[in-house]
Amino acid sequence: MRAVIFGASGLLGRSVMDAFGDMTVTGTAFSRSASPLVAVDATSADAIARLLGRVRPDVVVNCVGERRPAVWAAAPDRARAGNVDAARLIAEGAHGCGARLVHISSDYVFDGTAPPYRPDRLPNPLNAYGRWKLLAEHAVHAACPDAAILRLPVLYGPVRFAAETNLTEIARQVGAGAPVELDDVCVRYPTHVDEAAGVCRRLAGALLQGQRLGSVAHWSAEQGLTKYRMALLIARRFHLPAGHVRAGAADAVSGDRPVDCHLDCQDLPAALGPVRRRLFDIEFPPAVDPWLTTSGPAAGRRKDAS
Repeated sequence: MRAVIFGASGLLGRSVMDAFGDMTVTGTAFSRSASPLVAVDATSADAIARLLGRVRPDVVVNCVGERRPAVWAAAPDRARAGNVDAARLIAEGAHGCGARLVHISSDYVFDGTAPPYRPDRLPNPLNAYGRWKLLAEHAVHAACPDAAILRLPVLYGPVRFAAETNLTEIARQVGAGAPVELDDVCVRYPTHVDEAAGVCRRLAGALLQGQRLGSVAHWSAEQGLTKYRMALLIARRFHLPAGHVRAGAADAVSGDRPVDCHLDCQDLPAALGPVRRRLFDIEFPPAVDPWLTTSGPAAGRRKDAS
């Protein structure tokens, strides 16, 4: 069996590469390409066709996407291309070579006013990212009707730079000690990236075996936390002061961040069998520990509070 993972240099893509380790895997990247990843521009139909024609994969996973708000604002055309155009072109390529496709989407397609959200609920995104993700879903359905779309919430895990996850950015703010206000209204469901990648692999396996699944699937952790509550957990776990961290409502007041996009995930275990849940309280310390100082992971590690 052969798999192609588009966007394999990112947080989720790296874990998906590992999760598909029982296959012959080809991972792609663009701006961060380095061996063994293959440099492919996912907004180029020709580049995608050349790769898929050479590899002839049985399954394709699309992890390409830009989630960082700073990039949306600074380069909206580039962000849209990475989130929408790439999704359409990858779906067309997968369909053309007869591969099964798993496309990664987001809980931000919902407005967060009436959770939990089942896969068949009508989306209503509030911001550009959510709108792009919804447009990408429509494009994938049109180009590759038998694709599986997997919606995920915010992810955390081993990162290569602090801004790669919200959680590690919050850890830097806790460790820095400078006054900071963090939203205590909008609820996130931080999910370990390896758990999400494992679900992606099992979903792909079901598709390859001809199992009939719904076109959209949800997966998410069950524990909901605001950014402020995450900061307090980090401070408590590592015995750090938290007086400089204040509770605020900036994300909610902006009007473009959903308050609670909790995903209803009961369909996937019913279809795939039990899924191992990773507990946030156990899994988050190794992910944030290297980022509790401004000098980052090269600095000495904090004393473990266990």
